[in-house]
Amino acid sequence: MVKISSSEEENTEFLGSLWDSYKYYFLIGLVSVVTGILGWEFWLDSKAGNQQKASDLYEAFIEERNDEKKDAYKELNQLYEEIINTFPNTLYADLVSFYLAKLEVEKGNFSKAEKNLRWIIEKHSSKWSDGFDPIEVTARQRLARVLIANKRAQEAINLLNSTSNLDSTSFEIRGDAQNELGLIGQAKVSYLQAIESTNNQYLKSLLKMKLADLKIED
Repeated sequence: MVKISSSEEENTEFLGSLWDSYKYYFLIGLVSVVTGILGWEFWLDSKAGNQQKASDLYEAFIEERNDEKKDAYKELNQLYEEIINTFPNTLYADLVSFYLAKLEVEKGNFSKAEKNLRWIIEKHSSKWSDGFDPIEVTARQRLARVLIANKRAQEAINLLNSTSNLDSTSFEIRGDAQNELGLIGQAKVSYLQAIESTNNQYLKSLLKMKLADLKIED
């Protein structure tokens, strides 16, 4: 027989009294922990499932886009709407918006292209980070080109000037818009800024050609 000392008996009684006093708190805490673990696992499973659904929709979009046997414009728009409405915060939504904008420009539908690109800009501009966002910058540059093509060069300049994230492409597009408006001196400055902002020799040569084509009045 195992003998229990008085101190052990006191410890046993103490633990028993603690259990009697706090067992409901312990059980509630245990249930909370288990519920939290199960909830986390459910969230992960749900997120993975949503990613798979978004991936499947994007794959269907690509298949429609690459189908050379038919005009898939209507089907692409339907898939586009489903993706951006159901999974707006995914990269897939950005990619289909970029492609639809390109397709609308080719059809001369500048207002629809503008809508798609502004959706991307607004989505990424709402993020907490103020750092360089390549998707937002690309959308802004493409929208500026659309505005220039739609005879709205000043709006393109305003759009580009509204951000501090200007690279060589942004400076070049701004120069194109200024040249379109006859602001030759300003266009020259923008092209020079573009040249200084890139190490791409081909782009430097192109920009120098644009500079040479400017007709600066004496």
